[in-house]
Amino acid sequence: MKIGIFHHQAQESGRLSVAFARLGHKPMAMVTGAAVIEAVQNERFDALLMRWDGPDLCGVAVMHRLRAAHDRLPMIIMLMSPDAPGGIAELADLELPDPLDDDGVAAVVAAIAETRPRRLNGSDRIDGMQFIRGSHQVVVRGHPVQLTAKEYALARLLIDNAGQALSRDAIMNAVWGRGDLPGSRTLDAHIAQVRKRLSLRPEDGWRLSSVYGFGYRLDRVEG
Repeated sequence: MKIGIFHHQAQESGRLSVAFARLGHKPMAMVTGAAVIEAVQNERFDALLMRWDGPDLCGVAVMHRLRAAHDRLPMIIMLMSPDAPGGIAELADLELPDPLDDDGVAAVVAAIAETRPRRLNGSDRIDGMQFIRGSHQVVVRGHPVQLTAKEYALARLLIDNAGQALSRDAIMNAVWGRGDLPGSRTLDAHIAQVRKRLSLRPEDGWRLSSVYGFGYRLDRVEG
């Protein structure tokens, strides 16, 4: 597997590269956030392993830029220090502590293997969409769309409850395991991503709408 590594400490980046190479994988260390963004356009990665902060374009900023620019991305794993602000890496597929020990390296490899695309016989077809279990991938009108773990769970929840309004607390509890927090935009950001990536628009047969003061509702729109 090819793993992009972005860490502002060159010594730690080198140590991680050696650790993954010893396990038979292909690490690619990058020293700036701009280099990561450029590499994603030209290279095919199975995962991006990034430290959350940094002196220039930090890992969190790189993640947000990539999410906004690409529908299909490798797995994004954010390395978090103890002083990292809570919730700052919520759009990552996986958060792990920094520095990453041997068990952490093994956890990265296992997580990547679990989310790699699998054969379509482990899937569910729902109203024209094919949810591929274990890969966080949805095939929409023949085109595979790679989602994060949270986006996949949110999309499946909305589809399974199409035609029914779901409260913010119900959605947050089902997907994040906790209720909605005052002022939090986590759910709204994920709703926007799912709407965009799965084309949940009236012209494509779906309407994902906000229910004022309550939550969200997904409806099938007949052409």
